[in-house]
Amino acid sequence: MFGYFTAALPHFLAYFGAALLLAAAFLTIYVQLTPHRELDLIRNGNSAAALQLTGTFLGFALPVATIIGNSVSIPDMLMWGVVAAVVQLLVFVVIARLLFRGISARISDGCTSSGVFVGGMGLGIGLLQAACMVP
Repeated sequence: MFGYFTAALPHFLAYFGAALLLAAAFLTIYVQLTPHRELDLIRNGNSAAALQLTGTFLGFALPVATIIGNSVSIPDMLMWGVVAAVVQLLVFVVIARLLFRGISARISDGCTSSGVFVGGMGLGIGLLQAACMVP
């Protein structure tokens, strides 16, 4: 059993490291592309921004977690992770630019329902992505 563990540990570390880098890249791009500054808002106690960013991140992480379990290599996982990231970015664009143009300002103002809505939509779309990202 210890032999299996020591043989599998490098694979775990490689996938986990790649997933963390992918997650950091996604969060960096996401917070730069949204009109409001989630991290500053969260630092100042804005629950709407915290809920929005948390739901969006979980909507990204779920498909990535699914594909890690089904990928054939780290490059395969990274490619599908990019797909998950693009979809999450599109979710925000569709909501903020097409459906509810003032939602970013409402999140900045601390409207919790707006943050829950955006985060929840991101999480829901992420669940659908995760279901679709299996061979």
